Amino acid sequence: MASQPTADLQARRAQANQALQQGVALHRAGRIPEAEALYEQALQCVPDDPSAIHLLGVAALSCGNLPRASSLIRRALQIRPDFADAHLNLGNVLQAEGQPEAAAASYRRTIALQPGSAMAHSNLTRALNQLGETEAAIEAGRTAVLLDPAMAAAHINLGAALAKAGRPAEAETAYLRAVMLEPNRPETHRDLGMVLMELDRLDEALVCHGRALALKPNDASFHCARGMTLVRKSDLADAEASFRRATELDAGSADAWIGLAWSLRLLGRFAEAEAGFERVRAIDPGRMEAWRQLATPGPAASDTAQIERLAQELDAGEKNTRDRIVAGFALGRLLDDANRYDEAFGRYRVANSVAHQSNSAAGIRYDHDAFRRRVDLLIDHYRRETFETKVGSASQLPVFIVGMPRSGTTLTEQIASSHSQVFGAGELQDIGRIADTLAGEGKRRVAAHQVEAELAARLAHGHLLRLQRQAGSGLRAIDKMPDNVLHLGLIAQLYPGARIIFCTRDPRDIGLSCYFQLFAEGLHPFSYDLADCGRRCREVNRLIAHWREVLPLRIHEVRYETLVADLGGESRRLIDFLGLSWEPACLEFHRTERTVTTLSHWQVRQPLYSRSVGRWRHYEQHLGALFEALGPQE
Repeated sequence: MASQPTADLQARRAQANQALQQGVALHRAGRIPEAEALYEQALQCVPDDPSAIHLLGVAALSCGNLPRASSLIRRALQIRPDFADAHLNLGNVLQAEGQPEAAAASYRRTIALQPGSAMAHSNLTRALNQLGETEAAIEAGRTAVLLDPAMAAAHINLGAALAKAGRPAEAETAYLRAVMLEPNRPETHRDLGMVLMELDRLDEALVCHGRALALKPNDASFHCARGMTLVRKSDLADAEASFRRATELDAGSADAWIGLAWSLRLLGRFAEAEAGFERVRAIDPGRMEAWRQLATPGPAASDTAQIERLAQELDAGEKNTRDRIVAGFALGRLLDDANRYDEAFGRYRVANSVAHQSNSAAGIRYDHDAFRRRVDLLIDHYRRETFETKVGSASQLPVFIVGMPRSGTTLTEQIASSHSQVFGAGELQDIGRIADTLAGEGKRRVAAHQVEAELAARLAHGHLLRLQRQAGSGLRAIDKMPDNVLHLGLIAQLYPGARIIFCTRDPRDIGLSCYFQLFAEGLHPFSYDLADCGRRCREVNRLIAHWREVLPLRIHEVRYETLVADLGGESRRLIDFLGLSWEPACLEFHRTERTVTTLSHWQVRQPLYSRSVGRWRHYEQHLGALFEALGPQE
């Protein structure tokens, strides 16, 4: 008789196990209510069975009932503290509740109990990525894909971590593997498109966005992703259409309205753009990105309420760093417009300090000693005799506008591009990429002139074909990437028929303008320190002086102050330098309809004004570090 309870218990456990197995099969088939009924049946057979309680919690999680899921899974863990799967799913509940730190702790507990759980490592990757611990996330992601190379989610989470860490080429590899494993997951195609955009492979990125939209055509975020790539490609009309479609699909999407507003602003439709930014502020009053346009030149009807709002954001030390940076630059701009110069400088100083600290924390630093050494090496390598061997094309199509940022490069391009035979291509990355390729992926950048001639000629030919396609019937195509000043020696070898335009300006105004400008994230890290602004400007001017002496190319200089004082004469000299007949439209440059994506997109659509000349005088008492770095000025 003593053995009867044991036999009965075994029978009930067998019945419970059968019910659980059937329930799991139904659960996997998406028949959750039927699965829950079987889990309950198992509990009737064996009350407080941790597996049945845990599975009921997982079912609740599948239905989005997070409080019930949390309660049930925690109850299962009270009965069985070493239940690895329950720790894993508790982490999933915490992740869904927006508690990534607690979720990470649960995933780590799972890994301690079950080191070979690829799912735990993969989910830990996602949680750490949310926490901004990208290196730890990458490590966890790599472990996950090693444990289970066939798990698409592991590659997806690793790709997200690599993308966030600024390693788009590695992220591309992870996403490609995920696509191979799950080709019909639209989000992966979208994310692959975004990393291809970061790699500046824009046509490939658009193919990915097209695949994502073919699988899920009514997802607003997919249209936003496509719009972002189109903006990068300077195809603003199509970008506007993508963002507008996103707003139709989700009128409450702040991302869609921000994208639409920026597209309209870059198209020169400033009133429509401001209405879009107002819409963002109504949807999400705390979204600082809706104020970012105030940090760049353009129309801004500032008022006391706006200034107070931005001041509160900047002064809130516990706030998101990026939001504080945007608020500081926008506030400085409004105060500068109001001629409250001392207050403006104080706000710019705080914003630049926060931006400098943020960049440093992300490993983005301006190393002036390294930059000076690079200039030294360029001057040493490139002599007159260097250019006796020419490896590229004698085409007169390419024109390069170079100099410091904020030296008038966009204005010069806009004037020239108002001519019917000139195409303004904007700031292209092509020359930098060619230099990297020729110098062994950046390992010998300054020695690019020593490369094998056949490869150089092939790269130059490919680049020229792209320019010709863009320029159409135009006789000149302008690349106004300022930093091509570092590649003029290479350009002279690749394009002996090219023309070079140096843009110069009072370095005190350049330094101040760079310091007052919120550039794209990671771009021009020197600009957040006044001394670095001055030091870099001095080195660029030293390099320009060298190029004037040794380059065997046609060279023209546009000095900003002279252009402002004599627009007609300087514009005619510019067009004459390009070898073209004069066209009066060049004096009406602000009426020219073309895509302008640089930070001067508003200024070049206004008649020329002189208030930027000598602007540094308003801030003279604050610019000691800049003056010292620049040295004596005329």
